[in-house]
Amino acid sequence: MKIEICNTLSLLLKSSDLSPQARETIWQERIVASFKPMLQMLHMDFSAMGACDLSTSSDETETALDVLKKHQIVERIQTALEKAFRILQKHGDFPFPETLKVGVFVSNGKNVFHEKLNHGFSGFGGIPGFIVLILSPTEYVLKNIEALVVHEFHHNIRNAIEPWPKDMNISVGEYLLVEGMAEAFAAELYGEESVGPQTIGLVGAELEKAKQTILPHIEERGFQTAQSYLFGDAFADTFGYPKRGLPHGSGYAVGYRLVKDYLAKTGKNIFAATQESSEQILNEMAPPVQKSPSSISISDSDSFSICKSQ
Repeated sequence: MKIEICNTLSLLLKSSDLSPQARETIWQERIVASFKPMLQMLHMDFSAMGACDLSTSSDETETALDVLKKHQIVERIQTALEKAFRILQKHGDFPFPETLKVGVFVSNGKNVFHEKLNHGFSGFGGIPGFIVLILSPTEYVLKNIEALVVHEFHHNIRNAIEPWPKDMNISVGEYLLVEGMAEAFAAELYGEESVGPQTIGLVGAELEKAKQTILPHIEERGFQTAQSYLFGDAFADTFGYPKRGLPHGSGYAVGYRLVKDYLAKTGKNIFAATQESSEQILNEMAPPVQKSPSSISISDSDSFSICKSQ
């Protein structure tokens, strides 16, 4: 697998003295053209994703670029991806893309969710062969960039094994596993303390409430339905899905613990689980005999099993 990093941080710094027309030409030829297949599938441009392009830079952008450069963000991204690639090679026959194109962008500062709820990080790795990383120089990003990028890389591999439904008709349970596995992979490589704060920060009574709200609905399908249980209420008005009474990122926390419990129950590691179907994993976590539909069995510990009607 060849890793091609499209370093827009460097491009922004080097093109600051060029004319607007020249900057736009460079942007289109070097960045947009490289990600054209992905952008066409998403029906979205980088600006809409929250990335700063060559026409939207500012003094704040230059300050952010300087901080990211000082912390060797691009070099650390390259190293993390190489590490993840080597480890996966040792643990199975995984479907790596021939070329992995990684776009590294600085945030344009316009997305309040990115800046506040996501702690300065937005990532997309759901289309094999492409990863987009949009960064603000927050303490969280500067400390945990390696775990963040391998999370997105896991999406690349997992979605090649079990492709995202073309009609977007994903189930809640499948989406839980997508994010839970990616977090478990990041934790395997860089420690649990490095994964998303919404994943490890939801604990105690709030976590139990989230489990009880989400798990009875794992068989429900539809992208907006799945989003509502994954992302929580904060995004509901923006994305147009119903509110469920859930804190931000609740599905990440529940999905991560579901995957951890599956690994503990079966004795498998995250590398083996990555190659299994969502159906197999979800069935393993469901008791074979049910006395009541849509219930949840939660032990006194943090572990749980899914109960569903057969």
